[in-house]
Amino acid sequence: MSFCRKYWPALGFFVLTLIFFFKFLDGNLIFAFKDLSRYFYPLRHLMVEQVRAGHLPLWNPYIFCGFPLLATLQIGFFYPLSVIHYLMPFHLAFNYYTITHYFLAACFMYVLLRHYRLEKSPAFFGGLVFAFSGYLVSVSNMNTSLSSVIWLPLVLLFWDRIVFAHGNLRLNVVVSGILLAIMFLGGEPTILYVTSAFLLFYGLVFAQKKLFSVVWLGLSLLLAFGLTGVQFLPFLELSRLSDRVVLTNYDIVSFRSFPPRELITFILPYFFGNAGQLGSYTETLLGEANQDWLISTYLGVIPLLLALFSFRRRQSLFFGLVALTALFLAFGRYALLYPLAYKLIPGVSLIRFPVKFLFLTTFCLSLLAAFGLQMVLTEPERLKLRLPLISWLTAGFALFFLAGWFLSGNIFAYLASRYPALPKVFFQLIMSLIKFNLLSLLNLAVYLLAMLLVFWMFTQKRVSRNVFAAIIIMITAVDLFANNSTVAIGAQKEVFLKMPTNYALLQKDQSRDRFFCTFEMRKENQIIYGDTYSEALFNAKDNFAGNWPLLNHFYDLYGYESVKPYPFSHSVQNEFAAERVVRNINSLSRLNVKYIISAKELKTERLKLLRHKYRYGQNVYIYENPGVLPRAFLLNDLGRPDLRARRVDFKCYRPGELEMIVNVKTPATLFLSEAYYPGWKFYVDGKEEPVIQANKLFSAVRVGAGEHRVKFVYDPLSLKLGALISGLTILLAIGLLLVRRR
Repeated sequence: MSFCRKYWPALGFFVLTLIFFFKFLDGNLIFAFKDLSRYFYPLRHLMVEQVRAGHLPLWNPYIFCGFPLLATLQIGFFYPLSVIHYLMPFHLAFNYYTITHYFLAACFMYVLLRHYRLEKSPAFFGGLVFAFSGYLVSVSNMNTSLSSVIWLPLVLLFWDRIVFAHGNLRLNVVVSGILLAIMFLGGEPTILYVTSAFLLFYGLVFAQKKLFSVVWLGLSLLLAFGLTGVQFLPFLELSRLSDRVVLTNYDIVSFRSFPPRELITFILPYFFGNAGQLGSYTETLLGEANQDWLISTYLGVIPLLLALFSFRRRQSLFFGLVALTALFLAFGRYALLYPLAYKLIPGVSLIRFPVKFLFLTTFCLSLLAAFGLQMVLTEPERLKLRLPLISWLTAGFALFFLAGWFLSGNIFAYLASRYPALPKVFFQLIMSLIKFNLLSLLNLAVYLLAMLLVFWMFTQKRVSRNVFAAIIIMITAVDLFANNSTVAIGAQKEVFLKMPTNYALLQKDQSRDRFFCTFEMRKENQIIYGDTYSEALFNAKDNFAGNWPLLNHFYDLYGYESVKPYPFSHSVQNEFAAERVVRNINSLSRLNVKYIISAKELKTERLKLLRHKYRYGQNVYIYENPGVLPRAFLLNDLGRPDLRARRVDFKCYRPGELEMIVNVKTPATLFLSEAYYPGWKFYVDGKEEPVIQANKLFSAVRVGAGEHRVKFVYDPLSLKLGALISGLTILLAIGLLLVRRR
């Protein structure tokens, strides 16, 4: 009993997390919304597969004719919690990796609030609001954002100790550096960038010695980048060659800004529909001002109201201003000054999707809500003064409901007049959303009325402080669970484990030849169709959507990546766009493309139709290219493929290592349709030979006459230098902790 009394917050968070994600616990349902299924699951499955085979997951041979795996950050190989992936069957581990982060997010926020000297109940309340907020639950489908943002409470805790000179300074700096390093390894550099700016201003506002706070922050960040050198340098090398650095124009960077009209979703979370539950307003209705990256911003009505009671604390005004600043940045292209921030503030031009800034708004509002509850518990007379305001809010929402109820026909007629040419299904969608929003207004009015009653009873001392806090926590938990639990969407595990019909067709071919999905087909695959979400996802998998084919070791000429190899992706997009596919079959043959998946019929005698699938209004044509060239071949004196008297036989083909036996009568150039990338080395009969950059995108090497054993090995210098830097930084950190101050 004493154990439960002492650790009830952690036990409470544990139970709440299990309840919230109950349907995912047995692994029959797997987190599958958006990029989780088509991107993160295949890539992390490949990582685990390579590690269990005894190899570092350095290279992904299945997309873009070969692409770095570890360097992308997305697999989180060095992230501490990735160890979960190796402890149980992968489909189950994939779920528990995500679930664990919500439990930790709540605990970390609780610890921070206790550091700010809040009582257990308000601290628990803050952890609850943060962990199950709309933002955090929404990024369950964006593993990297989730993995990075949960560490923010601990980062602020140790930074606060530095700013106010609490405890051992060196220990605080080292721990801050470690936590910032973990935040980076989580996989979302944007979170680290914004957090660093947040810490900088926190120090400048609260530290007595402003300059020293800047120095300590700099040291913490240097320590973080030193510790992550083994990941940071390969990532930096990749970024330099990617579209993220090259394509930074304003339209791309400001895409998926947070429209100001969506501020209403802080109170009515699905006013514009729920994108995760089939029945959301679409771009057809909303125009381009439609962001679908963040499904919900909802933190609960009680937390927002309690945040208003927090501003007598020292840090509250600062957190309030930060919340508003982050909200302004999230507006992106809808904010007048955002273009100025894009041009003048270093790093902003590299951050895609301004809506991501809302993580800081959510964090600060969660803090303020906890501060507000603490203030109400200690000074109930302040709550008594605000009861009239809450009464007016309740009455206002009730009036809005009544007005909407009586004017619903007029509202529908107005909206219908704006879209006269839309199909009938859209009008049904509009009407269902009107009814849903009216019901939400009614529920909100009833909710506020019940809350008003609880507040009044507390101010009249009809309930004790503990009972009042328990009621607030319980109501908020029910509110958040009811509204945000629908955001985490899953699919049956069979979707991930079962082989679709089209895959079975390609599986019959035992070769390593590539396939190419036309860009029209890839565009079709951005929308999924099916009677249920699982069926729709399986249908998309059968249509070669995203990185699904990677699970069956199919080699894609292109691929699905957040950080694309710019020269290669740009070249493929130009050469094989639309009607150019048929014209450039010779080029596809040279790139070892044997299968072409198209949304349209390709009229040419050079391709053989293997299957035509028509389902849910989609056409999928699978063609075989009989003229495909092998993965590696020799070039004649004119630089053309010569397959007659010269042979190349693969003895080994695995990620990061290729071995071939080459027979030539005269000196020749061996061409591999493998991406040219720093770190690859050729060894001919054990002797290293220079890698030739063929056609600017691929790899080749000169071989002499006779039979040769040729090895092509990925051995990146960036990884070695990064490992050296990480090792030295670890020694430095240990030294800082062990050396006594004289």
